[in-house]
Amino acid sequence: MSKRDELRQRRQARRRRRTFTLMGVVVVVALAITAYLIFQNYQKQVEDSRPIGAFVTPAPVDWPMADGKALGPPDAQVVVQEYVDFQCPFCGQFATTIEPQLVEQYVASGKVRLEFRHFIVVDGNVGGSESRRAAEASECASEQGRFWDYQLLVFSNQQGEGQGAFADRRLKAFAETLELDTGKFNACFDAGRYASTVRADEARARSLGLDSTPSILVNGKLVANPDFNSIAAAIDAELNQ
Repeated sequence: MSKRDELRQRRQARRRRRTFTLMGVVVVVALAITAYLIFQNYQKQVEDSRPIGAFVTPAPVDWPMADGKALGPPDAQVVVQEYVDFQCPFCGQFATTIEPQLVEQYVASGKVRLEFRHFIVVDGNVGGSESRRAAEASECASEQGRFWDYQLLVFSNQQGEGQGAFADRRLKAFAETLELDTGKFNACFDAGRYASTVRADEARARSLGLDSTPSILVNGKLVANPDFNSIAAAIDAELNQ
């Protein structure tokens, strides 16, 4: 055999080895992807098979001048914005104790407009996506004019951060409890129709330099230690200008 033929055979052998190696890598990657998809499907089946569990249904509330994620007149002299996370325990306290007082004393009279904004913080601390999914679900409820009822139902059923209280199946059950059109709600929720809306609220919060929840702004001014008295004082100061 000539040296030329020997070199040609060596090159062919190297090409075959590279081809076999590439084919092996492709097979391994394909098997890994298939195994991952099977595992994800299994996890979803396990998750879906778990019981929804009991949850609290708060008493119906008459929300004054409800307008999507806002309460009160659009031309109010004072605008209060709340940036909150559905898993945040302090946000839950705010929604169930302080917010009703603000609504009764300021919003119902038309003096104040209250605006709700999403600010996802807890997911990044504990992992998971319960806060984000709850936020997206609330937007789907808003699509049917029931944002404020839905957000109160969510806040009333906090069970600790990252504990499954706001798993997808429970968020859907909340919609059913409120007698929403569950076909429309589930289609909206499963499609992630309002994911970009939630992200826009987050971006707005970061642009304002906010770093915690709940963050309360009165006419754009951050209220430190936002209990009812401090928020009321900030509102009164704006009303008296």
